[in-house]
Amino acid sequence: MAHAHSNLLRLVDLAKETSSDKRRELLREMTDLFMEAPESHSERENAQFGDILGAVAHEMEMEVRQTLATRLANVPNAPRSLIVQLANDEINVARPVLAQSIVLQDTDLVALAKIKGQDHLHAIAGRKTISAVVSDALVARGDDRVLTRLAQNGGAELSRNAMETLTDKAENVEPLRRPMVTRADIPADLLNQMFFAVSSELRRVIMERMGSVDPALIDGAIRQTERRMKMRAAAPDPEQVKADAFMASLAKSGPITESLLVNLAKQKRQMEVAMVFARLTQLDLKTAKRVLTEANPESLAIASRACRFDRQTFSTLVLSREDESRSLSAAYELLELYDKVPVETAQRVMRFWRVRVGTGGEQAAA
Repeated sequence: MAHAHSNLLRLVDLAKETSSDKRRELLREMTDLFMEAPESHSERENAQFGDILGAVAHEMEMEVRQTLATRLANVPNAPRSLIVQLANDEINVARPVLAQSIVLQDTDLVALAKIKGQDHLHAIAGRKTISAVVSDALVARGDDRVLTRLAQNGGAELSRNAMETLTDKAENVEPLRRPMVTRADIPADLLNQMFFAVSSELRRVIMERMGSVDPALIDGAIRQTERRMKMRAAAPDPEQVKADAFMASLAKSGPITESLLVNLAKQKRQMEVAMVFARLTQLDLKTAKRVLTEANPESLAIASRACRFDRQTFSTLVLSREDESRSLSAAYELLELYDKVPVETAQRVMRFWRVRVGTGGEQAAA
C-alpha cells in the first residue's frame, strides 16, 4: 500500500506537466497503477485516482478516453466521479460504461436518460439489469430503437405504466411486438391488447400463453382492461347506437339465433351479419366487424369456438365474405383451424375482448 501511495504522489506531480505526450503517458501509468489492485485502494486514494484521471482524460483525444472507459467499465470499484464523467462523454467513450459499469447508480442513469441523446439511452437499455425507475426514464424519452432494446432486455424491470406505454406503442411499432408478446412478465390484459396488431405467429404465442394463465389471475387482469378502456373512453359510436336500435327491432320479430346469423351470411348482408354476430358474441360492433373482416380468420375461429358455434357456422362466415374465393381444400383447412382452437383458451381471450362493451373502449379497437 505504501508503494502504491508513493507512486500516486509521483503521478500527482506528473499531472502538473503540460506536454500532451507526457499527459498521455501519465494517463496510461495512472490507469495501470489503479488496475494493479483496484480493490486495495482506500476511499481517499480511490477519490484521488478519480480526480487525477478525470482531469487528465478531459484534455485527451477521444480514442484515449475511449480506451480508458473500456478498461474501467467492468471494474466494480472504479472511481465514481470518473465513471460519471465518462458516461457523460460522447457516445463512443460513454458506451462501455453506460452498458456495463455497476458503479453508475440509478440516480446517475436517470439523470443521463433525461438529458443525453438516443445513442446514450440505447446503451443504457442494454444493461444486464435495469431498475423500474430507470426503465421509466427510458420509456419517457426513448425512440423506437431504444424502446425495442429495452423490451428485449429480460433483465429490465418494467413498471405497470411502462408496460402500458410499450404495449400502446407496439400497436404501431412492429419491432416492439415480438419482444412485448414474449416478455415473461407481461400481464395477461396487455398481452391480449396486442392480439389484433400482431402476426399469426405471435397470435399463436398469445393463445398458448393464455392457455397457461392461472384462472385466479384472470379477474384481476379483466379489471385492469376495464380501467384502461374507461380511461380511453370516447363518445358513443353513432354506428353502435344504430346497431343497438336495429337489434332491438329485430328482436321483436323473433329470437336472435345462430341460424339467423348463418342465413344472413349466406345472403351476404354483411352489415346485418356484423350486428347479429356482435350480439351473439357479446362484442361491441367495431370489434365484431374487425373479427369478421380480418384477412386471417384466426380471430373469427377464436370467437366462434368461445361461443361454441357450429363448425359450419364458422366456415360459412369465412366463405361468405365478399373477398373470399376459397377452394374445397381451403375450406377443409378452415375447419382444421377451428378444431385446433381450445375452447377454454378462446373463452379466456374473449373475456378481454368483451370488456370494450359498455366502457367506451370501442375506440381502442380501431
